[in-house]
Amino acid sequence: MSHPLAKSPADLIITGGYLIPMNDRNEIFDPGAVAIAGDRILAAGPAADIEAKYEAKRTIDARGHAILPGLIDIYSHAGHGMVKAIVHPKRGWPSAKLYFHASTPSWWEAEAELSAIERVRFGTTTGHTVLGATPARVDDAVYADAHLKATLRVGTREVLSVGPPDLFISHIAKPWSATDWRSGKPVTREFDLQHCMDVCEDIISRWHGTHDERVRVTLHPPYLFTRQAQHYQFPYEYQEADIPAVTEHAEQMRAFADRTGVTMLTHAFRGSLTWAKKHFGAHLFDILKSDILFAHCNGLQPDEVEILAQGGASVVWSPSTHENCWYGITPVIAMLQAGLRVGICTDGNAPRFSMNLWKEIFRGTLMQNQFMRDRGVLPPGRALRMVTIEAARALGVGDLIGSLEPGKKADVITVDLMQPHLTPRAAVPNLLAYYAEGFDVATTVVGGRVLMQDRQLTEANMQETVRWAQQEADAAFARIGIDDYLTMDDAYWNGWEY
Repeated sequence: MSHPLAKSPADLIITGGYLIPMNDRNEIFDPGAVAIAGDRILAAGPAADIEAKYEAKRTIDARGHAILPGLIDIYSHAGHGMVKAIVHPKRGWPSAKLYFHASTPSWWEAEAELSAIERVRFGTTTGHTVLGATPARVDDAVYADAHLKATLRVGTREVLSVGPPDLFISHIAKPWSATDWRSGKPVTREFDLQHCMDVCEDIISRWHGTHDERVRVTLHPPYLFTRQAQHYQFPYEYQEADIPAVTEHAEQMRAFADRTGVTMLTHAFRGSLTWAKKHFGAHLFDILKSDILFAHCNGLQPDEVEILAQGGASVVWSPSTHENCWYGITPVIAMLQAGLRVGICTDGNAPRFSMNLWKEIFRGTLMQNQFMRDRGVLPPGRALRMVTIEAARALGVGDLIGSLEPGKKADVITVDLMQPHLTPRAAVPNLLAYYAEGFDVATTVVGGRVLMQDRQLTEANMQETVRWAQQEADAAFARIGIDDYLTMDDAYWNGWEY
């Protein structure tokens, strides 16, 4: 018979910090604690209650820290970790050429490991990542395999997004082709839409929902309902003859997502939803459902917000991604008023951005305040929810992650508040939204596994990864040449324009 005062066993207790569980009761516990067994949360609440009830094999002292759910970066790009700052304002950056014609599976693996470590250090425990840019690299499943292998090794949670190029704005030259370097020599092969879909189905069948639910896959058709806002490098004016192809493609993508059981990620800018309503009519809502995430949504008009709300879709908001802001501000407040799920993302992590999701929280709140001319819109607490529980719900995994509640996966971070820029600690949620940085994260736990404590990685070797990634990057740069993107002449240092 057990002793009436015996404590229940736990594997890990994180205790003594300012706990913000991000539950729907908006509770705060100071001091608070989280008890973990295996990869699940046993309890989260007042520290005295947790310590009285549970006895752990390991305890992390979080006094002076905030305790939160791990952040969720609801949209970013694999490959971008190896193109940081390789950009020219007039010439752009070599992502498509680099990804499709200069990279190896080892390059993708090194990039994934580099970016996953960056996420761990910034407190992001889940990433939703397109395998490449627009489009994803799906001429061969080997690149997805390399990416996921590295991500699993580091220990983060990954939602990998794969899909074909767009029919009209493909971002790569037609006919579509890619180069394989595995033999040591370049072998270039053409591929088509059907080949891409076959590769996507292979990736989904082998990876979706695997590794204790740490890996999921989504489908990424870049412009499901066209791109009416003109891309400055890839402008395209749709013709009447294009309409049947666009509508048939959208129906094909919906059928594929339904058959394979995956969520879709696509892009929308001003005009896309209006175009869709005009050309699909009532049939639009057979395609536009709650399992679609629309990235960016810059410049959407009120009728387009209503279309998204009627379909029950979610929005992936990137507050400051370079040219997207040219199309107008994402009308986040109108979206929230309409009941849409909105998550904040990095769209990281190149050519000018990183995986530091904390920066986007601040940028986003400031941008909406200025756009609405009202400092009362988008409160800090709501912004924090948009990188935790609301991002999880948008991805369809709100029952697993996003808040610190019993039964959920134990993805937990602590933020060191004992620093000048986070003092005084009278309004901790405000400090986190406005002042905290990725480098303030002290502890990162994913599925009960401590990946970083006291800013020290416990499993990954950052120095070895950095060296490996640099070697792979140098080799890829040498294959295509990047000098045109790195002009640093007199105009660069003394002029006002390149």
